[in-house]
Amino acid sequence: MKLLGRDIPARELIARIEERLRLRGLPTSEAAEIPEEGVEPRVDPLSFNLHALEEHADPAQPLPLHTHRGGVGQLVVVAKWAFRKTCQVLINETLARQRVFNGHVRDSYAQLSAEVLRLRREVEELKAAAKTPAAPPPEPPVVPARPRRPRAR
Repeated sequence: MKLLGRDIPARELIARIEERLRLRGLPTSEAAEIPEEGVEPRVDPLSFNLHALEEHADPAQPLPLHTHRGGVGQLVVVAKWAFRKTCQVLINETLARQRVFNGHVRDSYAQLSAEVLRLRREVEELKAAAKTPAAPPPEPPVVPARPRRPRAR
């Protein structure tokens, strides 16, 4: 929803969904509070992706351990935790080259994003310049022609 911005009216969409549910004989949801502002504002995809690349650039940073299983699942989480603690040096050494590569990808993406933004600005300026009528070019001054001298033979 973040990338869509205010393009979708949230209240209208929910009303249409609930109407379709009612027509099919399904109970509708309870009254949900929808913020007055509607959906969250539009996010620039370039900065969103750059932030995601920065956040996940280091492959040696572990994701949080969790499980949806009971009993045995908890043992698996403990085993993963123990593996991470005892083998972190090996993990860091193994993924060092990947960390460097991810940094280069992030930097390249940032440079390309800056170039895209610059080109967008330039296109907008050119469009604005094309919409405004340009003044006709000044006419060149009229120079009177010189009379020709007859040639001597």
